[in-house]
Amino acid sequence: MKKKSFWKDTVIVGLALFSTMFGAGNLIFPPQIGLFSGQEWFLGAMGLLLGGIVLPVMALWAVNNVGEGSEDLMGHVSPWCYNAFYLVSCTLIAMGSTLPKSAATTYEIGIQPLFPQVPNWAVIIVFFVLVYFFACDRESVIDKLGKYMTPILLVLLAIVLIKGVVTPVGEPVDTGIGNPFGDAMLTAYNTGDLTVGIMFASVILGDLRRRGYDGKESRRGGFMAGIVCIIALFAVYGTLTYIGATASGIYAQDTAQTALLSGVIRQIMGTAGLACMGGAVAMACLTTAVGIGTTVVSFIYEFLKKRVPYKLLMLIACIIGVFMGITGVQNIVNYVTPIFLVIYPVCIVMTILGLLDRFLPNDGFYKGGVLMAGIVSLGDAVLSVAPDIGWLKDLMSMFPLSDLGFAWLAPAVIGAVVGALLCRGKEKYQAMGDPIAEEIAKNE
Repeated sequence: MKKKSFWKDTVIVGLALFSTMFGAGNLIFPPQIGLFSGQEWFLGAMGLLLGGIVLPVMALWAVNNVGEGSEDLMGHVSPWCYNAFYLVSCTLIAMGSTLPKSAATTYEIGIQPLFPQVPNWAVIIVFFVLVYFFACDRESVIDKLGKYMTPILLVLLAIVLIKGVVTPVGEPVDTGIGNPFGDAMLTAYNTGDLTVGIMFASVILGDLRRRGYDGKESRRGGFMAGIVCIIALFAVYGTLTYIGATASGIYAQDTAQTALLSGVIRQIMGTAGLACMGGAVAMACLTTAVGIGTTVVSFIYEFLKKRVPYKLLMLIACIIGVFMGITGVQNIVNYVTPIFLVIYPVCIVMTILGLLDRFLPNDGFYKGGVLMAGIVSLGDAVLSVAPDIGWLKDLMSMFPLSDLGFAWLAPAVIGAVVGALLCRGKEKYQAMGDPIAEEIAKNE
């Protein structure tokens, strides 16, 4: 395709990346970070910036640096890493968390504040009936609706952000938080955007190639698109963090994320504003759920070599979503937190090494770094579920930065160095392309 304006194309692709990472279900986290950070909200916002925005974009840059898709990045770790990563991401994270969280968020922000007498199970069942219907209809109108609902959500959100800053609901107070940056970064894991950055990098980069940019131009375009995404996401998430901080003297620290967000919106915009925002959030969540559900089920369908019908797999995904969604947003977040505590450090290691790939003589850096990050992070995940295991707590406290939530960092560095020494002289993995990228190329 003939190239048009580099800067125009960069902005368009950057906003597409923003749209991919911006999920209505993730709006609940920045106000929560602001709530527990209080007067230290800026440090909390910086932790959110690094963990929930910069690292996911860096994942895109890492994939762009090593090849055309995420398989080119994960191939340095192991031949089976790509399928294992996608299988875990699709089943445990997407089907077990992202899909049901979208449904639960729809109820807790869009329905419950206005119609508290309506049971959550009724709303969630209707939500997944719609997801199933639209996901099985390849000519669905949901994408067209999504094109209108997301801008409406952003306009309403812009009104909330501006009004929340100009006329805040209160003043940030001292919450006594000891590590606002680290706590915010760990909370940002729950957005899941780092896994999104890795999984959908080939789609975003494929868009640049489709626009006629290759080689250095493609890498430059990917970098600038990432900058656009960072600015857009931080404008939204950073301001929401501040608004949450202004409510730190009003709401208790243990206030549920959805109750905090809907409560603040009601104070800023009134009941009518909450109704409009709730409707936009609900439609955005439905659009997101259909898109993610289609992607997840399509991967599993191909992984099972088409032996199980697509519609049956979609039905199973929706049934799982109903049962998980009924438990509520907070329980879904509690469920997925240990999973992210393992996956995120592994993704961070792959991302950093992917950015440094040209300086790495062999794949031992990847193998050792990922292995050690995964093993140590598993300890953090276990402690998040069972904090009373004394011997494990003592063991984890021996690692540097463990008090900040980064016990995995030093072992990952040591593992990378040892792995590099053990793999000296061995050939490095050569990028072969990504299945998603190849599918894009077929359609060009």
